[in-house]
Amino acid sequence: MFAEGQLPWVALMVVIYAAVTIVAYILVPYLFYGNRSTKKRIIIYVLGDIGHSPRMCYHALSFSERGWQVELCGYVEDTIPKVIEEDSNITVHAIPVYKAEKGSKLVSMVKKVLSQILSISKQLWELRGSDYLLMQNPPTIPILPMAVLYRITGCKLIIDWHNLGYSILQMKFSGSFYHPFVVVHFLVEYFFAKFATYNLTVTKAMKDYLVKKFGLNAKSVAVLYDRPAAQFRPLSKDVDRAHLLKSESYIKGSIPEDFDLKQGDKVIVTSTSFTPDEDIGVLLGALKIYENSYAKFDDKLPRIVCFITGKGPLKQQFVEQVHDFKWKRCKINFLWLTSEDYPKLLRLCDYGISLHTSSSGLDLPMKILDMLGSGLPVIASNYPVLDELLQHNVNGLKFLDRRELHGSLMFAMQDPNVYSTLKDGALLEAENRWNSSWESAMRELKIII
Repeated sequence: MFAEGQLPWVALMVVIYAAVTIVAYILVPYLFYGNRSTKKRIIIYVLGDIGHSPRMCYHALSFSERGWQVELCGYVEDTIPKVIEEDSNITVHAIPVYKAEKGSKLVSMVKKVLSQILSISKQLWELRGSDYLLMQNPPTIPILPMAVLYRITGCKLIIDWHNLGYSILQMKFSGSFYHPFVVVHFLVEYFFAKFATYNLTVTKAMKDYLVKKFGLNAKSVAVLYDRPAAQFRPLSKDVDRAHLLKSESYIKGSIPEDFDLKQGDKVIVTSTSFTPDEDIGVLLGALKIYENSYAKFDDKLPRIVCFITGKGPLKQQFVEQVHDFKWKRCKINFLWLTSEDYPKLLRLCDYGISLHTSSSGLDLPMKILDMLGSGLPVIASNYPVLDELLQHNVNGLKFLDRRELHGSLMFAMQDPNVYSTLKDGALLEAENRWNSSWESAMRELKIII
C-alpha cells in the first residue's frame, strides 16, 4: 500500500498525530485546567480565619449567587458560617495553621512564610484553570507575588485592598518606615500591585492613594464600600430585648440582676483583634473615668454593660486590667463568639464602640458597618477618612482620646434625645446593603455584566 521509501514518513506522521492528540486533549487540559467544571471559577484567598473574614465570605456568596464555582481558601480556626458550608457552589480549602515554636521570632516568621508558600502552591496547582483569583491585601507576603506569578496560567488577578500591608508592619516597628522589613514590604507591595488585572478598595481615599502613589490605572480600580450582610439587621420592635439580654445562652450571666433598660441603663459593644491599632486601653480608661464621675459627682449615672468580643495577642493584659479594678457602675465581659452569635449580640446593644485608628488612614473598619447594619449608633475613634461612613451627631459620635470618649459616653448615656437622633441615623444607614455595592463595583470593572 505504501512504497518502501514512504513508510518512515507515514510512521513519523502517525507519531506526530498521536503526540498532538495527547498534548491537545490530555496534557494541556491536565496542566492548565485541572478539575474545573464548565462554570466560571474564582479562587478567593484570605490569609486569616475564614469565619471572621466577613468581606471575603460576602464575595464568595455573591459570586456563588451568580452561578460561579467558588474556591474559598483560608484558615479554619473557628466555625465556618453555615451559609458558606451549605452553599453547593462554594468549596472551602483550609490552609494549615502554622504553630510558632519557641525561639527566634525571625526564624519563626521565615518558617511561617515558607509553610504558607508550600500550602498555597499546592492549592493553586489543584485549582489551575480558574478564571479569576481574588486576594485580600494585607497580608501581602507571600500571597501577592504568588498570585501575580499565577497569572501565567491565564488567571486574572483581583486585589481587594483592605489596608496597606507595609503601614501595618510599620506600626510594629515604632512607626519607622525605614526599618528593613518595612522597606522590603513596601517595595513588594508597590511593585507587584502593578500586575493586578483589577483592584477593589474600601474607600475613595484609598483608591486615590493607589492611583497617585502606586501608579495604578484609575480605570482598573473600583471602590467597594463594605456593607453589612443580611444577618446584621436591627432588632424587631416587637421583641422583648430585656428578656433576651438575660436569657440568651451565649451571654447568660453577663447582665447584672439590677440592670434595667427602662431606667436608662445601656449596653455597649466593641469587637477587636487586640492589636496595637485598636487600643482597648482607651475604652477601659474612659470607663474608669465614668466610674469616677459616678463616685464623685453623680450617683444616678446609668449602668453600663460592656461586651468586648474577639481574641488576639494583647487580650490577656486587658483581662487582667479589668480584673484588678473595682467596678461599681460598669460591668465588662470578654467574649469569643461564633459568626452566628455575634450578629445576635449586636442587635441587643444600644451603642457600638470602634477603637480602630487605621495604620494607613485610608481604610474603614468593617465592625462599624456591622454595627450600623444592626441599627446601632457608633462611637468611633476619629480619623479623616471616617467621614465617608460616619457622620458626627447623625449616626454616631467621634472621639480622639479616652477623655473625649468619656465625654461622648456621658453625652450618649444621659440624654435620651441624643440616643433617639443617633438611632434614627443608624437605622437609615442600615438600609444600605452589600449586594448593591458589590454589583456596582463589579459592573464598573466589567467582571460581571
